[in-house]
Amino acid sequence: MTSFKKPLIAIATAVALATTSLLALPANAATTALTVNAVAVTTAPTTAANAVSLAVPANDVVNATNTLKIALTSVAAGTNVTATAVDAVLLTSLTNATSASGTATVNIATGTGTTADIFVFTKTTKTGSVAVTADGVTTTYFVKGTAGALNTIKVDAPTAALGTTAKVSVTGTDVFGNAVSGSVVALQVVSSNASNTYSITSDATGVATRELTGLAVGKYDLIATATVATAVTGLAAPVGFVRGELKIVDLAALVAEKDAQLAVANGKVTEAEAKYAALVKRFNALATQYNKFVKTKKVKLIK
Repeated sequence: MTSFKKPLIAIATAVALATTSLLALPANAATTALTVNAVAVTTAPTTAANAVSLAVPANDVVNATNTLKIALTSVAAGTNVTATAVDAVLLTSLTNATSASGTATVNIATGTGTTADIFVFTKTTKTGSVAVTADGVTTTYFVKGTAGALNTIKVDAPTAALGTTAKVSVTGTDVFGNAVSGSVVALQVVSSNASNTYSITSDATGVATRELTGLAVGKYDLIATATVATAVTGLAAPVGFVRGELKIVDLAALVAEKDAQLAVANGKVTEAEAKYAALVKRFNALATQYNKFVKTKKVKLIK
């Protein structure tokens, strides 16, 4: 009898261990379907290079057209599905959703069900990511927004020295501050005796630039206009008309004036002599600049 008991005990033990192992195994991993506006995403967006392109909700409406739907099925009943987004926004429903809706994390308790839906949208053109965990498996999906219509322009013009190239730039962004390329801007440069208008187009960074040469010392009014989006309640108001100022300064004259002041203070020259020296230095600087643009009738410098 003893010889039969040992094999029986061994078999019983093996069966018990196998049964325990089966009970400890996780349920089948959840199945995931990705769609945008009910159209399947055919290339898995599991790398930044394959990020799903989504339009930003520039009209303040978040719906199927500008969201990535992550539909999970066959989720183990009673478990939670979690998701965390970076540079993206998560929703569990699109009902009355706007650009102010959503969070960076969601936690869906499936209860007795086996499905979970997550909707992803973005307000930035950065590449965002969403890490979804279901049945112990985490998968990261990538999305990238495309800028909306031009909403705001601003003009910038650093002070430039006489004789150098002055650079005026106009930056265009959508309602969320994303750079908008290809925007056409009319830039008007106005001085006391002249007015010129230039048509400039923004580059990939949303900046339209105009380089100006041959400007005299003084202040120039800058007026930039562009066609912008229609106003949307709840979002930043469009700005398609802005003004700025460009200053052209004579650095040589400023240096000469400063040198003259120091010379007077140190008793080296009288105030009248200092003013004369400063005027001569400024005249020579202007004459030098003038002579660069003419081939004949050059101005003689004062020695």
